[in-house]
Amino acid sequence: MKSEAPAPVRRAPQRPTVRPIGAPGKVVSAARRDSGFELRAGQLGSRLKSEAENTALNFLARAKEALESFRRSDRFFKYKAGIAAAWFLISVGTLLWAPRSSTGDNRLGATLVVTTVLDHPVYMVKNDSSRTWRENGSVAPISLELQDFEIRTAQGSARLMEAGRLH
Repeated sequence: MKSEAPAPVRRAPQRPTVRPIGAPGKVVSAARRDSGFELRAGQLGSRLKSEAENTALNFLARAKEALESFRRSDRFFKYKAGIAAAWFLISVGTLLWAPRSSTGDNRLGATLVVTTVLDHPVYMVKNDSSRTWRENGSVAPISLELQDFEIRTAQGSARLMEAGRLH
C-alpha cells in the first residue's frame, strides 16, 4: 500500500495592510491651497466659496474625529465630561434667565446719599451718571428743585412735596 501524502493547501495571497497617511486616528485634511494667490477678475466669489467649503469640510472631519475619540474613551472620562457640560449649561441658563437687578428704574443715574448732621439724618441726591441732567433740553441749573418728594418706610409713607408744593 502506498502512503498518500496530504495534498498541499493553497492559500490566497495576502494583501498588504493599508495604513492611513499621518498619525493613527488622525484625519487627513482635504483642503489645499494653490501655489499662486493671484486673483483674476470674477474669480473672487468662486475662490471664497471654495475656501468656505474647504473650511466647513475640515470642521466636520475634526468634529467626527472628536466624536469618535469621545466614544472610545472610558466611562469615567465621559462622567467628567457630562459634569462639565451640565455645569456649563446651568451657568449659561442662570445668566440668561436670572432676574435683572432689582434697583428699579434709575434712568437718571441718581444715587441717594444718607448722612447724619447734628444727630439728624440728611439725604442728598447725587448724579452718578455720565450724562448731565437736563431740564427742558438745557443743562439743569444748580438751583434745580424737586417737583415730587415721597418717603416710604416700614412705618408708612408720606408725600412731602407734590407738583413743587410742600404739604
